[in-house]
Amino acid sequence: MASLTAGGVFWLAMIVASGRAAVILPAEARIPVHFGSVEHCYLASRRAGLVIWPAAGAVLFGVLGVIAGSSLASNWVPGVRDVLVPAALCVLLAFQVGALALARRGLAGVATASPGREAGPERETAIRSD
Repeated sequence: MASLTAGGVFWLAMIVASGRAAVILPAEARIPVHFGSVEHCYLASRRAGLVIWPAAGAVLFGVLGVIAGSSLASNWVPGVRDVLVPAALCVLLAFQVGALALARRGLAGVATASPGREAGPERETAIRSD
């Protein structure tokens, strides 16, 4: 039960982060949504990006909550069942905060550049301004 409560707190923090970003980010901001690696990064519009992250948190919370509470996890060490949901949502919250920070700084395009590619003049200006 404590696992679901802590997971719920992290999910609520994701909603609050999106709400705060809705006020702070400019309308033309692009929010990165990663699918496992930099090569699989999608730059979502502001509205879509602010909804995608908490929605992913809700899906993760539901799926892992069901798994941790089911008979599938009955033979797991109790500590794993207690930590699984909050740890996964904490990691997802950290990724969301990082994506929102990139969007706020206007560096979302830099995050998707390939390691060997040259940065264009607009990217160099964005990097130098930091």
